[in-house]
Amino acid sequence: MRIKYEVSAGGLVLRRNGSSLDALLIGRGMPRVWSLPKGHVENRETHEQAALREVREETGCWAEVLVKLSEISYWFYLNGTKHKKSVHFYLMNYLSGDTANHDHEVDEAAWFEIMAAKKALKYVNEKRLIDLGLEELAKMDDPFDATVVAEAASDDVDVVRESASL
Repeated sequence: MRIKYEVSAGGLVLRRNGSSLDALLIGRGMPRVWSLPKGHVENRETHEQAALREVREETGCWAEVLVKLSEISYWFYLNGTKHKKSVHFYLMNYLSGDTANHDHEVDEAAWFEIMAAKKALKYVNEKRLIDLGLEELAKMDDPFDATVVAEAASDDVDVVRESASL
């Protein structure tokens, strides 16, 4: 069987919103399937460059890379060909831009409070990137307020407690 290897890159873009953090997601289809912005790495482009370009194209927003979060790999079949896809995800800080300026590849780009973003994301591996992002922010002199990061992380604990008690 023929195997096609693909490499993509994308980002978890965060911004401070008062005393909380917001995450930037893209939505496709109806009902909306929410995910993180990502896309193929082009020739002579680093993973970081591709991630920044894809975020800009799919969301209309500019960001800066803070740290690499993770590489997610998965297999799928398309038109009788087996594909192995690796996606390099980066934690990013929002700089500027407007979600109304997203490209035609997505139906919507929107900001979500970080725990609402985690709930809205369709894919479990992308949900885990929210946790990794908060862990990374807690380790650094982050561009966001440390108390905001701590509150977001404690909100996550409450979400876990709520679902455990159901």
